[in-house]
Amino acid sequence: MIIQDKAVRLILAKFDTGAGKKGAADGPMALLNQLKKSKVEFEDKVELENVPVTENGHHPFCKNIEVLTENSIQLCELIYQARNEGKLPLIFSGDHSNAIGGLSGLKCAHPDKRIGVIWIDAHADLHSPYTTPSGNMHGMPLAVLLGVDNESEAHNQISEPEKQAWDKLKSIGPNAIMPKIQAQDLVFIGLRDAEQEEWKLIDHLGVRFFEPDDFKAHGIYFAINHALKHLEHCDLLYVSFDVDSMDPSIADGTGTPVENGLSQIEAESVMKSFLNHPKLGAFEITEINPGLDKKSKKMAELTAEIFAFALKK
Repeated sequence: MIIQDKAVRLILAKFDTGAGKKGAADGPMALLNQLKKSKVEFEDKVELENVPVTENGHHPFCKNIEVLTENSIQLCELIYQARNEGKLPLIFSGDHSNAIGGLSGLKCAHPDKRIGVIWIDAHADLHSPYTTPSGNMHGMPLAVLLGVDNESEAHNQISEPEKQAWDKLKSIGPNAIMPKIQAQDLVFIGLRDAEQEEWKLIDHLGVRFFEPDDFKAHGIYFAINHALKHLEHCDLLYVSFDVDSMDPSIADGTGTPVENGLSQIEAESVMKSFLNHPKLGAFEITEINPGLDKKSKKMAELTAEIFAFALKK
């Protein structure tokens, strides 16, 4: 497959150790199988299998962090290798904590480049072990990548082993760059479900965001064009599409669905605009959980339709 004149390497990161509900590990293959029905094929494909979790709950504020760190290192190395071979990484991942490895790999392959991040998600994913209400790591990837702890809003007393594991995760990669991204290089699209600690951090860091009311009032291209304008100083883009950015009335096979999300047409516009952008450095689709499908249209089926539409010239 070729996107933007670049050969695509598909990476199936079948990891769901960061999620509270299991089953997202099956999402990447479910999406791939649906795409095959649409005659979308990938000649260059790598699979990463879920590693069994062996921890026994001794990190309540950053659950499964050791396994997640090993998974993130594997994915980071694959992205790093793909970029060094001139390939465009396309990541189908289990849960959103996989963005830690994905974005770390892109930064480590381009240490002197400024990376803009477009985070298409209902959630902010800005918690840390100090603020998390659940301990689930898929709520923390952006805090890892920004290198922030948000201790001013802390309400958890984390242990020394948890602190050490958290600091190790923030510095993964062959050249241990930290932070991987800057707050001014991050844009949220579809954000509508964040905790107070995250909103305060967004305000403190001055992160740009577009809520559903913004594009309901002004149209989806209001968010798309303003996001690209905001990031025009960046050299590369990492785009992460969490399927819970979409409204659950269309499909609900994801761990944390939230109402008032993107319509299918809006999601198609978003994916097409960013997937075909000349600065694209890596593209991720995440959080499909086939075991949670209740609607007649499966989440993998809907996402495959949107992706196939985005590929059309």
